[in-house]
Amino acid sequence: MSSKEISRRKFFEQVAKYCGAGVAALGLMGPGRAHGVPDLDVPAHEGVWRMRDSQLMQFGEFRKNAPLPEDYFLKKPEQFINDGKPVNWSHLHENWYAEGGKSLLGMIMATPLDKDLKGDIKKVVRLIGGFGKSLKKTDRILIKPNMNTADPWPGGGTDPEFLEALITVLKDEGYENLTVADTCGPWGPTDRVIKKVGYDSVCSRTKTTLKNWEKFKWMNIRNAKAEFLGKFGGGDGTVGYPEDLRNYDKIIYTPVMKTHFLGGITMSLKLSVGLLHRADRGAQLHTFNHIFVAPAAAEINLPIRPDLIIMDGRRSFISGGPSHGEQVKPGMILASGDQVANDVMGIKILQEWYPNMAQNKIGMYAWYQKQILQAVKVGVGYAKKDDDIKLVLG
Repeated sequence: MSSKEISRRKFFEQVAKYCGAGVAALGLMGPGRAHGVPDLDVPAHEGVWRMRDSQLMQFGEFRKNAPLPEDYFLKKPEQFINDGKPVNWSHLHENWYAEGGKSLLGMIMATPLDKDLKGDIKKVVRLIGGFGKSLKKTDRILIKPNMNTADPWPGGGTDPEFLEALITVLKDEGYENLTVADTCGPWGPTDRVIKKVGYDSVCSRTKTTLKNWEKFKWMNIRNAKAEFLGKFGGGDGTVGYPEDLRNYDKIIYTPVMKTHFLGGITMSLKLSVGLLHRADRGAQLHTFNHIFVAPAAAEINLPIRPDLIIMDGRRSFISGGPSHGEQVKPGMILASGDQVANDVMGIKILQEWYPNMAQNKIGMYAWYQKQILQAVKVGVGYAKKDDDIKLVLG
């Protein structure tokens, strides 16, 4: 029977009558439409975080279908100051939050149901001496959140409510010159993540400057102590950082306490990936089939140390991550001036939840985790062992 002898509608009416409506519906969808569509943010199967290669394929699917510029992952000379030659810049300083040679680490249980986030943030920072130990009212202060993806917190990154509470607390205490800035992961562009998560609304309500570093210049920095980052392909340790970093006196990090399927953990050390030029993430951080992500991530911090870290551990992943994983609710908030001390404690906390499940490369003594090992080896952070940390509970 030819198409001239029966209409398309008549044909599917007969298919539905004799073969079932389901078969007819598949036909009506037409060629190329009868397939599962990979969502740009949520995998087709929520357990994809359990499978390393499947999760990487999901990310690849996003890159293929997302509205990304063709040159999004390229390192273009016109993006860089100083004609691309390395500049001499660093943000290194003493540990403002130290006592008797030990890094202070404040830890609290957050208010039930998050009813007083502002109070919680003030409380945990007060445990280690307050904002005034590291910040001056005249400082130009950068708040570096985690804008990795547009997935719901804790998957995407910093909780927008947490960010807003922190900004409000700082402004209430007289710190007016605030800027929020970052770049997203490969699920960009960053503007899309900012709008979908709501960071733009937070900054609008609080009258805070918001910057997307993708739209600014970059600077190359040579990290001579690096053993991995910038060394692949015969490099000398040179990688790109936002040139805008030179505009701030103090830097606050707001990581989320969780695991990462490639780096083991993503807390305050790995938060600095947002500072790394996108091309260097592919050519340096994620090269060699991703096996050196952890030590290379630690080395991003060689030229920069945040002045204050406030880590949100109210919700966390104990496996998988960064965007999808096995979620638990430790209900904690940490504060410190030391990335190593912060992340070591974060690992110890995550190891307490379903110990048989916390196997995302953190099933070892916390100081042996690859990011921590490399950070201590190359001199990132301050603490080098448990005795170098003074835990203050509130």
